[in-house]
Amino acid sequence: MDFEKDLLEELGTKPCLRPECILTDKVFDSCFQRECEPSKVVDLPCKGAFTDVNVVYGTGFIVDGTLNITPLETNYARVRFVFRVPFVVTAYDLEKKEPVTINDYVEFAKDIRVYLPQAPSEFSFRIVIETRTETLNTQIVGNQIILSIGVFVIVKVVGFVQLLVQSWGYCPAPRECTEFLPEDVCDDFDNRPVPPFFPPQQDDINGMV
Repeated sequence: MDFEKDLLEELGTKPCLRPECILTDKVFDSCFQRECEPSKVVDLPCKGAFTDVNVVYGTGFIVDGTLNITPLETNYARVRFVFRVPFVVTAYDLEKKEPVTINDYVEFAKDIRVYLPQAPSEFSFRIVIETRTETLNTQIVGNQIILSIGVFVIVKVVGFVQLLVQSWGYCPAPRECTEFLPEDVCDDFDNRPVPPFFPPQQDDINGMV
């Protein structure tokens, strides 16, 4: 927000809008679904006592060779594919006193109907996805971690096009970068007032009552 505010101030209070042609990806259709894997089993490399399970998810992607597009009625198509969400599990081994890391993934099959308009043969569409994944539950059973995983997946039909948009022209020069300066623990100490060195006398205490 601060950058946008500074940008508007740099352009002036009454910036002049103008039409501009840009080349960009356009989303022709998009839809979302929820997927849930209630019991994904992740094998631990050794037996022992484990705790502090942490899961970090990567970006979901369509598995190579699984995408299949079949035309339906005019301007619509059936899209089938398998998408995969990779993740890294880390658990702490209480006996060895060190973390254990396992790479794994979950897969889901999609079979959906999308808007895919007729276009010249030289124009091509792409099917792309976005995912947001979360851990719903975690259990350690023996030498296995049982994960319940929920995934929001957005499927998009994308084409590379030329668009006419309103523009304020090129961006002005950006602000100067702020140098990172580590905090000095002595700075606060240097600015403190001198504390009393000796305990208060009785007369001082009586005078305060």
